[in-house]
Amino acid sequence: MAFSDRLRQAVDDYVAADVVTDELREATLQKVLTALNAKEIELLDIVVHLEKVMCDASNPTGRRHAIQFLAFCLRDIVELKLNFKHVEVFAKFFQNKLSDWQCVEGAVAGILVLFQRQAALIRTLKVDTEEGEGEPMALHLARTMLKEVNVPSHTQGVRKSVLDTLLLLSNEWREELTMLGPELGDGISAAIEEERDPRNLLISFTLVKKVLGDFPAACASRETVQSLFETLSSYFPITFQPPKGDKVGITGDDLRQALSQAFCSSQRLAELVIPFLLDASKDIEADVDATVAQAMQTLCFCLQNFGATAAQKHLKHILETCRDQVCRTKTTCGAEFCKAVTESLKVSLQGVPAGLHPHWLAKDVVPQLQEMADDASKGRMSLASEGARQLLLSAAAAHPIVYESVWSAVMKAFLEGKEGEEAFFSIDALEFMVELLQRQQGVFTAKQLQPALKGALETMRTILPQSEEQLHPLVASVELVKRLARLSVASEALQAWQMALLGAAGGPWSSWATAWQEHLSSKPASDPCVTALVQAVCEIMPREIDQAFSLAERLLKVSSTSAEWLPLAMPQLLAHTALSLARAELKGEGRENRQNLGQALLLRASEIFRQHGASGHFEILASLADALDLPTDEGTRWVAAQIATALGLPSSVPEIAEGLTTDFDGGLKSPSVDTVLHRAQAARRFLRMLCRHLPEDQARGVQRRLLESIALSSFNVLANCTALLPGILPEACAKSWNFCQRTMPAVCRCASDADPDLAESTCAEAIALEALEALVENAPVDEVPMLLENFRDTFGQLLRGSAASARQGRGAALCWASATSALLRRSGAQQQAAAFLEALLNALDQEAPVGPFVPLAFRVLAPVKVEAAKGARAKLPPLALQQLSRTVLPSLLSRAKALESQPWARRAALESAVALLAGLSPEVASTDCSEELRFCTLTSLKRLKEEAEASVFGAQVLQLLVRAIQKKQPWVEDDLHSVVLPICDLCSSHRTPLVRLGCFQVLIALIQQAFGHLAPYKKQIEAGCKRGVEDRCREVRLLAVAALNAWHCVGSQ
Repeated sequence: MAFSDRLRQAVDDYVAADVVTDELREATLQKVLTALNAKEIELLDIVVHLEKVMCDASNPTGRRHAIQFLAFCLRDIVELKLNFKHVEVFAKFFQNKLSDWQCVEGAVAGILVLFQRQAALIRTLKVDTEEGEGEPMALHLARTMLKEVNVPSHTQGVRKSVLDTLLLLSNEWREELTMLGPELGDGISAAIEEERDPRNLLISFTLVKKVLGDFPAACASRETVQSLFETLSSYFPITFQPPKGDKVGITGDDLRQALSQAFCSSQRLAELVIPFLLDASKDIEADVDATVAQAMQTLCFCLQNFGATAAQKHLKHILETCRDQVCRTKTTCGAEFCKAVTESLKVSLQGVPAGLHPHWLAKDVVPQLQEMADDASKGRMSLASEGARQLLLSAAAAHPIVYESVWSAVMKAFLEGKEGEEAFFSIDALEFMVELLQRQQGVFTAKQLQPALKGALETMRTILPQSEEQLHPLVASVELVKRLARLSVASEALQAWQMALLGAAGGPWSSWATAWQEHLSSKPASDPCVTALVQAVCEIMPREIDQAFSLAERLLKVSSTSAEWLPLAMPQLLAHTALSLARAELKGEGRENRQNLGQALLLRASEIFRQHGASGHFEILASLADALDLPTDEGTRWVAAQIATALGLPSSVPEIAEGLTTDFDGGLKSPSVDTVLHRAQAARRFLRMLCRHLPEDQARGVQRRLLESIALSSFNVLANCTALLPGILPEACAKSWNFCQRTMPAVCRCASDADPDLAESTCAEAIALEALEALVENAPVDEVPMLLENFRDTFGQLLRGSAASARQGRGAALCWASATSALLRRSGAQQQAAAFLEALLNALDQEAPVGPFVPLAFRVLAPVKVEAAKGARAKLPPLALQQLSRTVLPSLLSRAKALESQPWARRAALESAVALLAGLSPEVASTDCSEELRFCTLTSLKRLKEEAEASVFGAQVLQLLVRAIQKKQPWVEDDLHSVVLPICDLCSSHRTPLVRLGCFQVLIALIQQAFGHLAPYKKQIEAGCKRGVEDRCREVRLLAVAALNAWHCVGSQ
């Protein structure tokens, strides 16, 4: 084995270079490592060859390169066989070079390699000291490194090597490092000082966490702890944002998390960290919101790790600070302060037994709570009131003991009244009291609740229908009384509500009830006051059985036409009253009287149901479902059986959904799809609740009657009955699968628009698709293969290219997608779902009738939801959608880019990809699918200019673009020309108002984020906005004005 002249020359060129480039390093290392791995030379040959230059004091650059090259060889050689003598020589050699500033980088890299690859041998080595005792080699190297290397004076790479080495030692050589004692803490403190690189900061924060948390206190003196804290606090707050095109992958959240962990790594830091963060929350400088929010988030994290003792010690200071900031300033970080209050109290009370009130609670917490309650009682006109109320609610949520203290403080501050008069709550306090009761923890005694209930009743008595302003307070007062009545005696409240609804019968509430009855008599059932009173009566009645008997008799006598709200709301009162009577524990004559009254009540409810038809039909079903939404017992079983008898079930099952797809008033105009789905949901829920409580044979009879109706019906009856199908699943699938299977052809016919009587009925299509998904999803496991085989026989040919009409192709695509969606939801059906997806994708590769409608299929898998307020079909679980994007999205993009494909196929693949991306969460789409998002968005913008009819596709494209801007995707600024010009054109030229609206949303987001880059497009943007101001759609005009204002306002700033 010889060191060839070629290798010598390569090494010499490397060492002699003024600057070692990446290309030179890689080329030289490749040659030498190839020879080393092939055993052509030994590592010793390289050491001998470099000996002269490594010891040449007149050649600092050569020394640096030589040491680095030796370390690289040790690091990258495949098989490093060294004995203990070799390791000792290398270790001492690198240790000696630590004092040479030029050689520090290579020396540290060499030591790190030895610790990584020769740890076992290093553990056997000792170094003689002046005291004559040998110390472990690892300890000696660590001490020398901390002493000799002035870490802050070196470049980022050297600093990172030192920090990596120290981190490795702290993880795997803890015993040896512990022997350093205070030198360890001092060395770490010096090493991380003035660090600014995010890569090194992550390691620095971790080192502080380890030295303070994992090592004995002797390794960090009090002065060192103070020094480490000052270093850590100098980085707060962290506002780091990755630069454009960042490839390191470190985010601001990573740094903030690491800093928080370092802050709370030791109890010794609690005395320093908690006051510091509280002071930081009072920062009045420019970026106050970000600083305050970060301070409170970090405080909560640290308190959870410091534990109860530290939290108790600083609790008073925390509460005072939060109260000052929330009640005395106009901070926008109230939620963060409230969370800090909750967390500090929760941590402080960890381990406190239930019912025990610690001594510090009365000293540090109760006075603060009383001051907050006094502030909260001043009313919403006071600056301190709203903030104090939020703080009290946050404190109440922390622990049952604190809730009790908050309740006492609130009662003392909020109950008002002159001497000799009943105390009451101010109207302004009603909503706050309701929120406080919503967060109730623990059990209150009647003594604690009675003053509040009396005060709430007195407040309700003062609210009269003199103006519209009094309507909202009535709703709030009823809600407050209702919540208090659940916990205490409620007869007075229930009597007052009944009188307000159905008429007065004398007594102290007579005048109040008369006023409200007259006012409500002309109101519909949807009126907030009517709804509040009816719900309150229904909820409290089971607790007051005597009142239930009197209400039952009154309901049987009252005319359903005496008030406008009665026809729709009375069935709810009738059902709840009958249920209250049925569940009462009565015997003998009382029991018989109860049953007779209950039967009469439910019979009247069924009569009212039949009288209404489509108008109010489904509101009544929803109210009956609410009444039955209880655990099954003797009372609910009896009521369910009586309702079924009164409605004529099971023979009259189709009548339950009668009028589902027709207009409320029986006119020619059909209801919207959203309205039909809302009605269907009410009918399904009623059927589900009813079957839950009926005896098994009766429930099965109802289910089979519905299944027979679906299988044998047509026209609107088929659509109406199909809408009810999900309401009897999965029970019907488990017990009557043969009947369920017979409904499949009819459901598919309805969903695929193949029934001539239901042609082009979007409502029938929507409800049938839901029914189809429910059938496939709930089919017994053993029956799934046969079900899917029948499905393939029905629609498979249309996916493979058989001749068919466009309507048939569209229907097949929708049904196929619904079945696929159901399979994706089923556990253990992934392979079957994958096969269905593959068949759908293959339809894009051939002239299949389904091909052009594949985008529609993907919108079934990932439903469109443009407005948050409007419901959409249920989406797949997030993980299923994410997995779908990983398996299907690449195939769709390859088809969208394939030049040899037909134009329609490329267009359909692109629209399908856009639909899938729109279904993903913004975080997943912008991280896992960034390149796909860029391609689809930019390509689709070009296509939108050519296809003015693509409304849903256009809305989804703009939705993706807005998400990309909000997530600060770098490609948006890189491709501004491809974004701004199409948007400025589409904002006035596209036929769909929703698309034009989306264009202005994109412009506003771009102006706010990238105004400086938009100067070249000033003319186009202003022209587009001015055309938008004259748009025929009011919403578009408003957003165009907002975009124009943003352009001028941001520009002036």
